[in-house]
Amino acid sequence: MTRDKGLPILIIGAGIGGLATALALQQAGFSVRVFERASEVRDVGAGLTLWPNAVKVLQRLGLDEMLRDLGLPETAMSGFYSAQGKLLAPLSPAEIEDKLGAPTIVIHRAEFQAALREKVGSDALQLGARFVAFEQDENGVTVSFADGQQVRGHLLIGADGIHSSILQQLFPQSIQRYAGYTAWRGVAAAVPQMIGEFWGRGLRFGIVPLSRERVYWFASCNAPENATEAPEGRREELLAMFKGWHPAITTLIEETSVEEILRNDIYDLKPLSHWSEGRVVLLGDAAHAMTPNMGQGACQALEDAFVLAQGLQHTQSIAEALYVYQQKRLKRTNMVVIRSRQIGIIGQWEHPFACWLRDRALMLTPRHLLIRQLASVAGHTPGE
Repeated sequence: MTRDKGLPILIIGAGIGGLATALALQQAGFSVRVFERASEVRDVGAGLTLWPNAVKVLQRLGLDEMLRDLGLPETAMSGFYSAQGKLLAPLSPAEIEDKLGAPTIVIHRAEFQAALREKVGSDALQLGARFVAFEQDENGVTVSFADGQQVRGHLLIGADGIHSSILQQLFPQSIQRYAGYTAWRGVAAAVPQMIGEFWGRGLRFGIVPLSRERVYWFASCNAPENATEAPEGRREELLAMFKGWHPAITTLIEETSVEEILRNDIYDLKPLSHWSEGRVVLLGDAAHAMTPNMGQGACQALEDAFVLAQGLQHTQSIAEALYVYQQKRLKRTNMVVIRSRQIGIIGQWEHPFACWLRDRALMLTPRHLLIRQLASVAGHTPGE
């Protein structure tokens, strides 16, 4: 697509998807401006698993050194466990890397975003810019912000998350779906005793090692939407919730500062049939927010970023680029949304007999079949 119109590409949202898109577009020769509604960037105490499909994107963007500096390749055996720590299904990181074509790397989300911001450059990023509306015509798109600022661009990319204002203006009929459970996340200064995901009845707990002797953990519990928190506080609520589970879980909860335990109801976005209108297009969670059960939210946003930038670079018009982008991404991401939601439903089962059947099925499933199922999502090479 031509780059000589004198107008930048505008991106709303400076999360992982927005920043990766900005970087990919800059590398392709486009002028980019990124707008973020937050007036300051706050560290978020959470880890992020970059599966092989995401690592391949970052490698193609020349970010190998960043991954080496900030990330921790998964090398130790992990798997799925019962609440008390009985192994249900082992997972070998070495086998996953061999079959899927790249390592799995765990990284601190805030550190990763900070590194992406540095790569994009402060000149391209504006904080404290709350998007209000857009108007478009055949020559460009004009974006209005809450402070009265108006910016003209060649293309507008909405990377502003599941609560995207651009999504609401484009597709007001879009539907957010509550998954039926709440999640907690935290980072503890510790060395993990075990690695993997523990499944109980209506409860799950995950343990993932980070660099610098830190551990990222997450927990989920069936709950009504917008349920109030326990009066004793998040940490005490979690300790009571997971009493009797493997002791490594209690240790991690106790070693995490109360102020750094995050809590969120879990939602996804009902799959859309298209993501663009004219010169406006959606990306990442704004287009296909998914539950975290496959660890693919950020990974799919990274795939989006690479494919969209490639489409804009190698086609003759915005219309053609957005068509190619959606042809390559819609079916795949909608599949991941659906599969992730299904895994969450099974993982959050409460009935004792159903949970017994689930755990038994995991134990009897050959490892090569688990790897094959994983490969269909996490083994994908972007752009293919």
